[in-house]
Amino acid sequence: MLRILTKDMLETDRRAFDAMFRARAVVFRDRLGWQVDVRDQWERDRYDEVEDPVYLVTQRPSGTLTGSLRLLPTTGATMLKSEFRHFFDQPIDVDSPTTWECTRFCVHPSAGHIAQSRAVATELLSGLCALALGAGIENIVGVYDGAMVGVYRRLGWRPTPLARSLPEIGKLYVGLWDVTGDNCRTLRTNLARLLNQTSSCPGRALVDGGMR
Repeated sequence: MLRILTKDMLETDRRAFDAMFRARAVVFRDRLGWQVDVRDQWERDRYDEVEDPVYLVTQRPSGTLTGSLRLLPTTGATMLKSEFRHFFDQPIDVDSPTTWECTRFCVHPSAGHIAQSRAVATELLSGLCALALGAGIENIVGVYDGAMVGVYRRLGWRPTPLARSLPEIGKLYVGLWDVTGDNCRTLRTNLARLLNQTSSCPGRALVDGGMR
């Protein structure tokens, strides 16, 4: 199940925000080793606190959150314009009301084994594509690790790379995801297939390092 959260829902739906920010701390700080700000076990930054992001989350019928991502309009403050700017040898100026930035793409530890984690990632991407299509958003922009290319291909929504990071930074890319009806349909089809699959093999989520 997919839900949309906005910052003004923090007090009325604190349980969901608590689960999301705690999961981000576990995934981004503890598992991936990113330099992120964690306070009281919540991973939050100035975009969560000062800007007006839109969050998309997946959850089980029980209410347990299994994944989340954050969206910001590129007409305002974004990580690509600030934190990620020095990663690339040239500025990537994306500033359009029809292009939004996706960051903090996170499959939560509660998602389960590999097959379930892949289904959560696909559900997030499918929901993101559908949400954007309905809102008149034409593109999603984000920074992703090169190791994710194959994952995005299997999930059915590949980005167009706009720039590659400096060698000393690693193998990161700025990518642009086209929002189209065809892409949304492909994601829905792949999601239905994944949800029909069963697996009892435990393992780590395959989508660590998604849109940063």
